Amino acid sequence: WFGGLFLDIKRKGPHYLSDYSDAISLQCVASFLFLYCACMSPVITFGGLLGEATEGRISAIESLFGASLTGIAYSLFAGQPLTILGSTGPVLVFEKILFKFCKEYGLSYLSLRTCIGLWTAFLCILLVATDASSLVCYITRFTEEAFASLICIIFIYEALEKLLHLGEHYPFNKNNNLDKLTTYSCACVEPSDPANGTIKFWEVNNITASEIYWEALEVKV
Repeated sequence: WFGGLFLDIKRKGPHYLSDYSDAISLQCVASFLFLYCACMSPVITFGGLLGEATEGRISAIESLFGASLTGIAYSLFAGQPLTILGSTGPVLVFEKILFKFCKEYGLSYLSLRTCIGLWTAFLCILLVATDASSLVCYITRFTEEAFASLICIIFIYEALEKLLHLGEHYPFNKNNNLDKLTTYSCACVEPSDPANGTIKFWEVNNITASEIYWEALEVKV
């Protein structure tokens, strides 16, 4: 149990402090700035995309906070302080599918996301304990390409789905006359036969149709 972890600590132990003491040199300032930008840029980018995909449940602020905690913890305890951590495309796809699943079945997205994180942590500890990382040697190029193909298909599907969604909400107007394309206008006018709901709304709010300045009204689409 944890044999691979003990071997990693044994190999890294003599060089662990030097990873931090060597960084005090002024020659490392450029590396600091590069790593800062390399870590911040994807976190902010995917944070904005996550905010849009999850309707604000997880946005750029939460992504920055999570990336800072995990980045510090990983650098201190993993023995690899120069590893660049950040969100990737598969994470964004997973979050979008998970949020859609929770929305359809009336589940709490953040609660389910917390459970997934805890289970992921447990499984990672189990993989380390059993030294399952040694199985990486059996992963071939086919496995990598299959996973990349899956991500590409999901992204293409999401793009087509959004395109069809826009087509349903903003359909083409096929009744336009091209000769009068620049002369079309849209303005609010008093309804000649108002619905019962409209009349009731006017009565409740003490509104007279003749007193409304219809030309100045704006309709939100």
